[in-house]
Amino acid sequence: MRQLRRALVTAGLALALTSSALAGGAATATAAPEPGTITQEGGPLRVPAGEEGPVTTRLTVTLPPGVKGAIRSERLGFLAAYGTPGDRPGPRITSTCAVDGGAFEPCPWASPDPETVDGIWLLFDLPAAQVPEGASSVTYDITMDVGSDFARFGDISTAVDLHDATGTVVARGELAFSFERGTLEASLRTSLHARDRNGVLWQYDATGRLGTPLKPRRRVGGGWNAYTALTKLDRTTAAGAGDLVARDRDGVLWYYRGSRREGAPFEPRRRVGGGWNVYTSLTGLPGGDLYARDRDGVLWRYPTTHWAEHPFGRRVRVGGGWNAYTSIVAFGDGLIAHTPDGRQWRYEKADEWDPAVPFKPRRAVGGGWNAYTALAGMGMIDPEAGGDDQSLAARARDGKLVVYGVVKFDGKSEPYYPRPGGWGWNIYDLLV
Repeated sequence: MRQLRRALVTAGLALALTSSALAGGAATATAAPEPGTITQEGGPLRVPAGEEGPVTTRLTVTLPPGVKGAIRSERLGFLAAYGTPGDRPGPRITSTCAVDGGAFEPCPWASPDPETVDGIWLLFDLPAAQVPEGASSVTYDITMDVGSDFARFGDISTAVDLHDATGTVVARGELAFSFERGTLEASLRTSLHARDRNGVLWQYDATGRLGTPLKPRRRVGGGWNAYTALTKLDRTTAAGAGDLVARDRDGVLWYYRGSRREGAPFEPRRRVGGGWNVYTSLTGLPGGDLYARDRDGVLWRYPTTHWAEHPFGRRVRVGGGWNAYTSIVAFGDGLIAHTPDGRQWRYEKADEWDPAVPFKPRRAVGGGWNAYTALAGMGMIDPEAGGDDQSLAARARDGKLVVYGVVKFDGKSEPYYPRPGGWGWNIYDLLV
């Protein structure tokens, strides 16, 4: 009897469930399966921010049964682990995508206005994929190539939902990138030039790292011993930017415009004019102005015109007494000068523009600089150290090169200790 009662209850329950299914329609019986997974192989993609070139990551999408046709994601928004939405990245970001081993095509990225897209500083469009009938997976290969400004953003990630044509989510996962400091682009790395005793000019490009500040030298060309003076009119870079002037033994000044080509940094020379033997020192500053000291110790300023055919305007008298210095060298956008007793004086750019008063009153930097036989101003050598665009290469009497830089502290530029630049620099008779 008990068994009969249990059978009747079971039969009634089955009937009730069948009736409920019929009343509620087929939706309950055919509920959507759980979404599949999206896996990034190897975890977050480590992306060198600099000139190293693109790296690739792969997303493997595992789909539930029955998915076919087009699948796509909404626009993906990334949050930065460091910085704020206002710290939007620069323009150099290149990315391509390939679906299921197909051809790579450009993938669009965008940097939105942080006031209109709260908290999002980077947007990415993952391309749509076509799932053949019976397929159970899809792969995305994504390349990333970014500029050095991306290094400060560290790790970023976003959730990825892929949905089908009906809007049903068919797979979920995450896409993540880890930006790491790479090699600064050639256009951001300054360069130092050295002339050997055979008249060959060599170029040393900065690495962007203090531990090893200079790369191995590259040959620019021969015949540079025809000149008695060389000076740059701007910071030269590894990418071939920056101009230079040279005075020959007859007193003729020649202008070398930066070519903006790596390996061949200067265009053919142009004649500026004669009579430059009246000057005992020539020093160019960023922006293109040229400062010349005559035999009476008067410093003259030749303002730039920014025209290669006629690079300088009419000279302006800065002042006298500059014969007190044994050397005058560009440093940042100002000058440093050295007296015979080894003391260094710094002339910083004046706040107010006056052609005849380009510098603030001098201030003492320190002594002991007569230990060096050659000095040359350079640009930034280590952005991570918080440095501004100033550094100084100094050759000691034993041929060792050291590189001094500065950091900014409370709005003031303060020196930090010199970094080794190598040995054997006594083979050169001039640094610029």
